[in-house]
Amino acid sequence: MKIPLSPFGSIYILTAFIFLITSIAAFTPTSINLITNIKTGQVPIPPLILHIHAASMILWLLLLCIQSILIKSKNYALHKKLGIASMVLAASILISMFGIDITNINGGLELSNSNTKEFLIDYSGLLLIHGVSYLFFPFFYVCAIVSRHKDSETHKRMMMLATAVLMVPGIGRLIMVSKVLPDFGLIPIDARHLYMLVLITPAIVYDVYTRGLPHRAYLIGLGLLVVWIVSAHFIWGANWWIELATKLFGVP
Repeated sequence: MKIPLSPFGSIYILTAFIFLITSIAAFTPTSINLITNIKTGQVPIPPLILHIHAASMILWLLLLCIQSILIKSKNYALHKKLGIASMVLAASILISMFGIDITNINGGLELSNSNTKEFLIDYSGLLLIHGVSYLFFPFFYVCAIVSRHKDSETHKRMMMLATAVLMVPGIGRLIMVSKVLPDFGLIPIDARHLYMLVLITPAIVYDVYTRGLPHRAYLIGLGLLVVWIVSAHFIWGANWWIELATKLFGVP
């Protein structure tokens, strides 16, 4: 008899809690600092879109943990009912991600003045970092929803992949802000992608341990992510990308 690798009894519960703990570790220190600065009047209250995104993300991670536990306990009826909430949260997360970037870009352009070009160079890089979330979160989530009735094995793995790509901003804070994670001398986008893959590795290793090879959902997902990771590495800092980003922002 094989001994489960997960102390929670399910690799999906363990992976969901890894995501949740990583997010808490990434955002709690800066959130506390932000609240303190708001109370002392050093910074204004963040825009509503930021609050919506933060609430959507924490609810998503909590829901992922709860849904994994419900499946383990065979409470399928409640699992299906709560699945509807994931659709609302997924839409809220995606819309708020775009909203935050649009808000930050507009605000940055207003404050940059003569340093507009420098700001755009920095933000074109940030948009590329967010690219993995923009592209693959909706794709993996839709795959998970489409397969939920006929292929539960694909469904749960796609949900894990969808959440993994949302972890990039939190990973960035752990690398750049709190410096909990080393960057190993990698460029910013490569370091974030490395840790994103590390977060999903336990689930893939468990597949290999129990099945002999990763499930096709992981093979497809990782294949797509590798193509993006390699492409993003070469796009990073490229003049044509910066010029394209400048045109997208409507700056001459």
